[in-house]
Amino acid sequence: METLKLDSGLARLLDWARSQRASDLHGRPNREFCVRIDGRLARVPAGISQIPGQAEIERLLSEGFSAEVCEQIRSAREFDWSFYHGEHRYRANASKQKGFQSFSFRHVPQQRQRLADLNLPNSLKCLMEQPRGLILATGPTGQGKSTTLRALIEEINQTKALRIITIEDPIEHVFQEAHCEFEQREVGIDTASFEDGIRNAMRQDPNIIFVGEIRDRASIFAAMQAAETGHLVLTTLHADSVPQAIGRIREFYPTSEQNNVSSLLARNLSAVVCQRLLPNTQGTRTPCLEVMKRDFGTQEAIQTNNLQLLGGIIEAAVGQGMHSFDQYLYELLAAGAITEETARQYAVNRHRLIMMLRGIFTTTPILVLDR
Repeated sequence: METLKLDSGLARLLDWARSQRASDLHGRPNREFCVRIDGRLARVPAGISQIPGQAEIERLLSEGFSAEVCEQIRSAREFDWSFYHGEHRYRANASKQKGFQSFSFRHVPQQRQRLADLNLPNSLKCLMEQPRGLILATGPTGQGKSTTLRALIEEINQTKALRIITIEDPIEHVFQEAHCEFEQREVGIDTASFEDGIRNAMRQDPNIIFVGEIRDRASIFAAMQAAETGHLVLTTLHADSVPQAIGRIREFYPTSEQNNVSSLLARNLSAVVCQRLLPNTQGTRTPCLEVMKRDFGTQEAIQTNNLQLLGGIIEAAVGQGMHSFDQYLYELLAAGAITEETARQYAVNRHRLIMMLRGIFTTTPILVLDR
């Protein structure tokens, strides 16, 4: 595993970024370094680091990393890897922009984070009680999708003896075995692709397969096959809502195959968790969730491709643990976790939110946070 040299300029810059609670550090020539703190981008002050030129960017990378990694950075247009800085683990990407070298580092927390640590409801635990099926975590980049799935896996790790195989690009969080046995495989090093990793995992006696991200038709089909053959499969997908997630999966396939894909999804999709991180009243961020679970109504809507019906089905099934983004948003507001301004800004249906605030519409209460 790659280790950042402790006496390097990048090490000092990352130490400062971590002291500011930054999740990301970005560097590019002739511009200030930038960090992301609670979702907001900020420039690194001149007193911490001067604006780097191309030579300085190259020097920082070469003095911080091994010759093998630096050669990959120089020769490839884009290069993904992960590294340790002391006890801290980072996901890294090096890329070229306008012919010049740039990089982005993301801190990956390694402590055993469970649902309560992330302000996620314990009601999500029931998703992991399914013996088989596909669980999708969706949302924009940087909204904590993988972190939520890792928290669900950690709940299992602390309570049940199961075999869990992860397939990632690259490996981010390194699980510490409690009751479960883990095998963590990295695309490009331990397996050729997500598809190959999933297919081979099915021959390695797993109970749960965690796939870092499904990116193409082959990996999607392999994940659904793994679910259909009796495994619980967890993975992430970039989509803003439940209907959009299902629609995106269908769009990976030609029109002639989309009905078959809908049938596979209707049979095997156990749950979809759409997540966004919203600014909260404590100055940090709080997750807001939309949750769909498999029942007769959702299966029928997916099977027949009537995805426009899913929103109403989800909102009507609060008693079954489903809820829309706006329903959860309203509960966060009622709990004082977010401000009314934030609720109005992030609401999917702002008009309906206003009606709810005025008491014209009412909702069934949702247990937001288990205290």
